Amino acid sequence: MPAVTTSEPSSSDSTPRRPRPAYEKLQRRRLVGGLISPPPPEADQNADMESGDDIEGDPPMEMNVDEVPHYFPLPPKLTDEAVIKKSQASQTPTSWMNSRPPHRSIGIQSTLLTDPVPVPTLIKKAAAPRKPVSVCESVDDISTDSEEENEAIADPDYEPRESEEEDMLADDKPTAFVEMSDNNLTLLEEPKYLVTESSIRNLFSTCPKCGHEATCSKMVLGTLLSVTAVCKQCGTCRTWNNHPRVSGVPALNILLSGGILFTGSIPSKVFRLFRMLNIQCHTTRTFFRHQVQYLNEAVKKTWDEEQEQLLAATKEKELVLGGDARCDSMGHCAKFGTYVVMEMEVNKVLSLQTVQSNEVKSSYHMELEGIKRSKPLFQDHNVKALVTDRHRQVAKWIRESWKVPHYFDCWHIVKGLGKKLEKMAKKKALQPIRSWIKSIKYHLYWAVMSTPDGNPEVIREKWMGCVEHIQNRHGKCQHGPLEKQKMWLLEGTKVGDELFDVLTRKGFVNDVMKMSSLAQTSGVESYNSVLNHFAPKMVPFSYTGMRSRTQLAALHYNENAGRAQATSSTGEGRHRIDFPKHKSGGYTVKKILVRATYNYVNRCFKNMMEAVETGTKASTVEEPAPLSASCDRPNLAEAVQQWKTRFNPPTAGPSQNARTTRRSTRSRKKTRT
Repeated sequence: MPAVTTSEPSSSDSTPRRPRPAYEKLQRRRLVGGLISPPPPEADQNADMESGDDIEGDPPMEMNVDEVPHYFPLPPKLTDEAVIKKSQASQTPTSWMNSRPPHRSIGIQSTLLTDPVPVPTLIKKAAAPRKPVSVCESVDDISTDSEEENEAIADPDYEPRESEEEDMLADDKPTAFVEMSDNNLTLLEEPKYLVTESSIRNLFSTCPKCGHEATCSKMVLGTLLSVTAVCKQCGTCRTWNNHPRVSGVPALNILLSGGILFTGSIPSKVFRLFRMLNIQCHTTRTFFRHQVQYLNEAVKKTWDEEQEQLLAATKEKELVLGGDARCDSMGHCAKFGTYVVMEMEVNKVLSLQTVQSNEVKSSYHMELEGIKRSKPLFQDHNVKALVTDRHRQVAKWIRESWKVPHYFDCWHIVKGLGKKLEKMAKKKALQPIRSWIKSIKYHLYWAVMSTPDGNPEVIREKWMGCVEHIQNRHGKCQHGPLEKQKMWLLEGTKVGDELFDVLTRKGFVNDVMKMSSLAQTSGVESYNSVLNHFAPKMVPFSYTGMRSRTQLAALHYNENAGRAQATSSTGEGRHRIDFPKHKSGGYTVKKILVRATYNYVNRCFKNMMEAVETGTKASTVEEPAPLSASCDRPNLAEAVQQWKTRFNPPTAGPSQNARTTRRSTRSRKKTRT
């Protein structure tokens, strides 16, 4: 039988560790004594050193194997040949105690030929070394590490993004010194750096000609810094600018304004950040001047070029369009409405229409106006179908004016039905409905999607089968034997009658028959989510500002809508688990996509710089009057005086005070009676 092998601690571990307590070591040796026969006397010391159990000064212990409780069968004793081989292997030229510092063993590995029985161990598993936290490490850094670990547990294929690795390298280690050569980069591609004023002053405080002290003066215009240094000894004067001008405009000023708009940032927040860090930049007023003169026109030109290409590419094919509106604020007091029309098969935005509420009767009519403005773009196209929500004005106009096949989006109808059923289930007498809500919603999806040709009569029959199933009548059902049975709701009961009234209502059934099996407007909802980044609903914008931001959102969506799924190092697709709010604790598996690209931003910068270099400023844009144009604007001084008088009424005279006192006394008497 082969000898029992012991694990030797790694030689790379040079960290001193405290020795194991004597009582724990004694218990361990007694346990091991039942497995290993005592080695020959000449090999005792070296064998103990190999196992790492003893430290210098421990006397050898004699053990009686018969007195030790055996938890599993003992192996036979070692043969003479095995003992000789073991003693020869233990003859090392240097002592183990001299080659490594005292350490703490974390366990013994054994190889047994017999079937072992579980043994209660007295050896605790060594805990993983805790990562030391440096003094300069922030709480955010620690929390970020834990988030990465959690994501790695949830997704074993998790790999840090390239941007994270690049950021860590850039922050932790400086780059090697390289020659600063002219690579013919454009002003946008050229690297830019932040420099403190003291560092610049050190560069110009000495005259390069005679080496004497020089007097430095500066001129600041937004991000532009112009430094003039005059030598006190020889009078040499030199001037330096941190960046050039383009047609008289500081280059970084216009680039910063363009970067704020093209990335969907809010200018007030960006400039507040710069003020907090005392970084010199231009003001919000200058940004809005740049936006009116150059930025809005650059975005519009970029969008017009892409829209023209998309419409030309889809002119010869049958289009399945999806449309929906998005208001800039919640409720019925929206200022702007944006109507989006997408081609659902290629998943691209083809039309954008921005409507201001004072252009129509009320904010409710903005959606109808938006689709009316979108129709002329598709006059020369073959529209196979149009999918929208159940807006009644839009449905009537399409039926009478556009005259194309019109279908309703499934998600909007299922969502509306779910809200009604959830409201009903909150009543005590209708609580049994709650267990059926999820099944009813799934059945509605199945009734539509299992009918590829969209036959309305077939969809209706499938949907009405749900009513029969809930009453435990399965003549029209297509399912097999039921594994789980819910509480059946019968006709004639209060619960059943109220539920069936909602499910079989004539208007609702007619909408179900028009539900779309061709395509859904989920892409439009995704675009609206992107638009929330470029134009948040809590921030007011001008008409041209809102139009530019909706066009930027469309450019971003069209460029990144078809992204591929990210893969792990083994080539498998990566996924993640989300817990959406609407699932009430349920989860959703989603694909992890590759990183987004921003090539449209470069095109916007290119159009902007062309306009700046040629001095072409945007002409006056025809836009609707502001909402306050129909209001009577009072004189400011009079309005302020009236406002002050309202909160500080004039002092009353003696007679009026007496009447007020008598009136209050009479009212108190009536209250007592």
